[in-house]
Amino acid sequence: MNLDFKELVFKKISKLTKKKFDLDTLIKDLNVDSLDLVILISELESNFNIEITDDELMQIKTIGDVINLIEQKNRK
Repeated sequence: MNLDFKELVFKKISKLTKKKFDLDTLIKDLNVDSLDLVILISELESNFNIEITDDELMQIKTIGDVINLIEQKNRK
């Protein structure tokens, strides 16, 4: 797993929640509102020059899923 992806995602999520989290933390357990999640995904798309589809977004359950998806899309 690329450390840059992980660091950036963790940094952005830590601005949205005071809860402790790791790669296995469920997004829903962060108590982050849906608007903040949309903004987060938009920022990640912009940062990494990728596009995350609605279907892909619906498959994301954990923070690790977010990072894996970014890595996957960045390889293409």
